[in-house]
Amino acid sequence: MKKPSPRESHAGSLRRYLVLMLLIPLGYLMQVCVVTYFPIGGVTPNLLFANIGIITVAYGRVQALWAGLIYGLLLEILLPSVPFVSLAVYPIASLFVSFIFADKSLRQLQMDRALKRKSHYMAAWLRTVLCAMVNVLVFEIVNVAYIYLGGTALTITHFRRALQDVVLTGLLTLLVEFPVRRLIFGKREVVPVLKNQPIRFGKK
Repeated sequence: MKKPSPRESHAGSLRRYLVLMLLIPLGYLMQVCVVTYFPIGGVTPNLLFANIGIITVAYGRVQALWAGLIYGLLLEILLPSVPFVSLAVYPIASLFVSFIFADKSLRQLQMDRALKRKSHYMAAWLRTVLCAMVNVLVFEIVNVAYIYLGGTALTITHFRRALQDVVLTGLLTLLVEFPVRRLIFGKREVVPVLKNQPIRFGKK
């Protein structure tokens, strides 16, 4: 297997962070300018949390936190609804949910190997979808709780819309994650694997 040269590795890292710098603002613009105008059953899926799910799995916890913080600030300043909910929930949910779905660091992997812990990893595409859905679930729980504490009587419609938002965001994430991950990581190289004959040990 050919190892990438330092120049190729640097170019790959630069491309990933350029894509990240474009992905965050583009996700916000698409949410407020496009997705908002195509509700399904009166509910608009959350492209912002879909983006956060992709960033969590593709980049890691720190980048997920920054994406959540930027989205929370933009929503609080430009599209205020419930005071401080977006500003608080987006970064906090992004950070804590990322502990579940982000890749482990090299140090954690080495520790698991030293302690002989078994690591069970889900596929990256599945972790991305679940990460987005859990983020939306946290947001909807806070939102419903805020409505209840505000004195509004909760009905089955509130819970139906919250569940619908979770499901629709998961489907939207599944739709957009593959082209976005292809843009982040580039084309996968197919490496041929040589199959050797099984080694047999004979008795001397």
